[in-house]
Amino acid sequence: MNQAIVIALFVAVVIVLIAVAVVLARTVGKSRLRALPEEARGRYANSWKSIETRFIEDPSAAVQEADKVAVMILSERGAILTDEKRMPKDLREARTAASMDHGQRDTEAMRRAMVHYKEIVDDAVGTAHTRREGYRREMAS
Repeated sequence: MNQAIVIALFVAVVIVLIAVAVVLARTVGKSRLRALPEEARGRYANSWKSIETRFIEDPSAAVQEADKVAVMILSERGAILTDEKRMPKDLREARTAASMDHGQRDTEAMRRAMVHYKEIVDDAVGTAHTRREGYRREMAS
């Protein structure tokens, strides 16, 4: 009888562990960040437009400004920014790309950083807010 109870308890523990693993697997990678109020979304969308415009003239300054805006957005949304392991992936990757510049004004590294910062902004404000009316992407010919 004791052996049957031990086996039953073992099976119950295994089932609970599997259930916990399934719940964790479903929640990993999903954003647990708060939504921004509409007013803040508009403000950050406008800031982002000016940062993108500035990138053409001064990529390094635009990347620095983009980092500040991304940090403000993520802070307002409740992201953990003090622990690099728990920091949002796009912020880590943007900073990694920006650091690959090595002070050499490598515009490709800065462009990659800007792509990650844009993901943060788009996630927070929605892509409709960051699209410009009449905006047309220019293509080299």
